[in-house]
Amino acid sequence: MSFDHRLVLGWVFFLCSCHIGLNAADISIQIPPSLNDQAVTRLAIDDVKSLLSEACACDVDENDASAKIILKLPEPSAPLFSKIKHEYPEGKPPTFYYPECGFEWSGTYTNGKVILELATPSYEGVASALYALLQEKLGFRFYHPRETIVPRKLDWDFSKSWNWKVKERFRKRGFHLHTMHPLELTEPLLDENFPDGLNQIKEYIDWLARNGQNYFEWNLLSSIEIDTWIPYAKQIVDYGHQRGMIMGIDISLNMVQQKAFKLYRKPPASFRTKKNQVLRNLNHLAEAGFDVYNIEMSSTEYTSGNSGKRHELMDLILQWGKENSIKIIGRAHVVKKGDAVLNYSGEVSQVDDAERGVLIHTVMFYELNDEKAPVYGSPNLKHMFDLLKKEQGLREIWYFPESAYWVTFDNSVPMFLLPYLSARLTDIQGMEQEGIEGHMTFSSGWEWGYWLFDWSIARWSWKYTDNEDDMDAVSMLVDEKSVGYVREFHRLQDYYFKDKELMRYLVAQSVLDEVPKRMSREFHPRPRWRYPYLFKKADKEELDSFYQEGIVVLDDFILEYEKVLNDFKNESNIEISVLEEWLDGIEITLLRAKHRSAVLKSIYYHRKNELEKRKDDSHLDYLAEAEKVRMNAQEIVDRREQGYRYDVDLMTTKRKGHTAYHFGYLYPVSDLHFWFREEMQVRKNRWGFPFMNIWDVGRIMGLKK
Repeated sequence: MSFDHRLVLGWVFFLCSCHIGLNAADISIQIPPSLNDQAVTRLAIDDVKSLLSEACACDVDENDASAKIILKLPEPSAPLFSKIKHEYPEGKPPTFYYPECGFEWSGTYTNGKVILELATPSYEGVASALYALLQEKLGFRFYHPRETIVPRKLDWDFSKSWNWKVKERFRKRGFHLHTMHPLELTEPLLDENFPDGLNQIKEYIDWLARNGQNYFEWNLLSSIEIDTWIPYAKQIVDYGHQRGMIMGIDISLNMVQQKAFKLYRKPPASFRTKKNQVLRNLNHLAEAGFDVYNIEMSSTEYTSGNSGKRHELMDLILQWGKENSIKIIGRAHVVKKGDAVLNYSGEVSQVDDAERGVLIHTVMFYELNDEKAPVYGSPNLKHMFDLLKKEQGLREIWYFPESAYWVTFDNSVPMFLLPYLSARLTDIQGMEQEGIEGHMTFSSGWEWGYWLFDWSIARWSWKYTDNEDDMDAVSMLVDEKSVGYVREFHRLQDYYFKDKELMRYLVAQSVLDEVPKRMSREFHPRPRWRYPYLFKKADKEELDSFYQEGIVVLDDFILEYEKVLNDFKNESNIEISVLEEWLDGIEITLLRAKHRSAVLKSIYYHRKNELEKRKDDSHLDYLAEAEKVRMNAQEIVDRREQGYRYDVDLMTTKRKGHTAYHFGYLYPVSDLHFWFREEMQVRKNRWGFPFMNIWDVGRIMGLKK
């Protein structure tokens, strides 16, 4: 491992009533010869040996029958995943092959020896089972790509027979890093010259493997130097394959937004020329060895272009995929078809393209069956569930939810939004019941505790006997009392942010919230009234409704949440680093609510004074209160930046990179830009999106480079 902060904790794990002390060469892994011949097992075995050696301060040997603890690995029977091959089970849609990875550990204690015997049909299952044993039973915690908890002592005890059976919930399970945004690994994935970039990517792939994942994908952008990037990408893909990953790439047919990589760039002179461009680019990318192409067929999320020509191009791409053993998939956007034209993957199914996979996408911390999910112009996401059920019998379906929504919703504000946990678990359980083939998480950054959501999702993609709870990952890291407090923070956020819809007021305003109404699209929750209208035009009835819906509910939340937070600080042991990080996230979420309450009161009293014809500036007192809250929050930000796990300048400063955003994804957090802007909007009476704007809309929309 090139970089791995090992947090060594004094945890002792007893599996029964007596234990075995360990000396040199007391652990041995019995390895059939074929496991040495496959990288997926050989790399996993070497990694596990190193981890065990570090934990027990002893040698971990191979094929030593005299050892006190023996892990017996099987001879797999299933073929190794290599290239995409389609399967056509009777009565079911075609899927592409990945071996079953479920496993069973059986433990016995005989004549002073512990013997753990593994049963699994595949090489990939062997790797998953080894890592699961370490994480679920022996106290290792693979919670972050750059940080691993290694227990200080291992006590093995199986004085009674022991059996542990585990099954994957989804045959394909993994993550999409949304590198259209300037995230931790965006530059390493897109820049072959990024310092130590390949090692940082390998760290992440190792994290995927250690958590039983088998799919990795990221966005390719047009800003790459393709001729030099392809050999670099091949190194990434090759390593992913060695670790058991299906390797995917997210590209577009001709998407104009956010520098998406286009299969054809300019409108060619003829449709035949367009086809030639598409095939040439597909073949060039194929040199890197990707298994899956996730292709965006629309020019934007809200437009589609010539439907007939797109279908013709998709037929061409599907045929190319079959000939080159590459799976073609595409996402169905959250936008409802009644409001705008859907991406090709969300349109009416065609009989002759059953091998095209569809990703059912959902956004933010909302569940498929939430009654209230006011996003992308819809009251909820149930239309996506309807689409899933419609398409399910026709093609391979994956569920594609988010663990963060970077733009003005969560970690860019910042807020630590715990309802992601319950939303993702509920949907995972629902997708398992529906028999969905794959689960891929749209990931947008790991700081401010957001790694917790990715780690939880990765673990929930397996059906263990002990991971049916939305707090189980939390309980693996901190004491029981702290778990109870985090659970209460979760309950309060779920009730106030989702049920009482406080997110309409807590999110920062997006560009589309502040453009003229005829151009406006409601991407994330927003209030019934625009803020400049409340500030300048609202009548008494509207103002009173705004006060009751927004300010009163915010203050109720603040009162309850702050009480729990104060009790948490007084009663919990905050010495564990991850608990400190969560505490910062929980506290800054409270301060965000206080800040919004103060700013909204300033808006309310300004307009109230106008309606009552009072000539005073008392509303500015609330802005002074908001500023004080922001300064307190800034102290938390400054402290948190000292613990960022990747280059702080890369994440927090203005800089040019490969994305349409010339700054790191935590740049707006570094000085609490959105908070300060909200104060200044009231103070200056400036409300349009150009005021204190950080977004280069022309570049984001593809109107300029």
